[in-house]
Amino acid sequence: MIEQQTLSLDEVQTGETYVDCHFSYSSEALRFDSVTFKNCSFEQSDFSHSEWLDCQFVSCQFLNNDFSESFFFQTIFDKCQLMGTNFADNSWKKVKIIDSKADYFNVSGSKLTDCQLMAVGLHEAYFQELKIVGGLVFEKCDLSGSDFLQTPLKNVDFSSSYFETLLLSADKLKGCIISPMQAQILVGILGVKVK
Repeated sequence: MIEQQTLSLDEVQTGETYVDCHFSYSSEALRFDSVTFKNCSFEQSDFSHSEWLDCQFVSCQFLNNDFSESFFFQTIFDKCQLMGTNFADNSWKKVKIIDSKADYFNVSGSKLTDCQLMAVGLHEAYFQELKIVGGLVFEKCDLSGSDFLQTPLKNVDFSSSYFETLLLSADKLKGCIISPMQAQILVGILGVKVK
């Protein structure tokens, strides 16, 4: 475990845990394997085209950062600030976001395989044109105003989450999992009047 150090991202070692560390910029392509970052800060905000395998972020901030065109495998974001973060055109496999704030974040155009978001604030987040494999679970998330246009929602589980409005493509709803209360909201969103 490495604690309270100032390091370059180029110095990050496979299998290491970093606690309360500050990371300066990397001069190379970012490829990390089995690394844990706890309460760390990062000068770099452009993480595009990066690769994260079996990594864990705990209490880290990535406000408005760019992770576009990146790959995440079995990576966990726990208690992180991801508001406005750009994950567009990513590939995620078995990724979890837990107890985090991710309002306005963007994962549009990505391929998500067996991913879970648990207790995440996702107000007005963007999930457009996703390819979902295996399933996507939103457990106790706030999805109000989020945008799922052109995303097939088969095996997407909204049933324990909250929303008053969502942007959806009516022809992509087949197979999504919702609660009875959400069914009433969705009927209204689709323009159907219940008498």
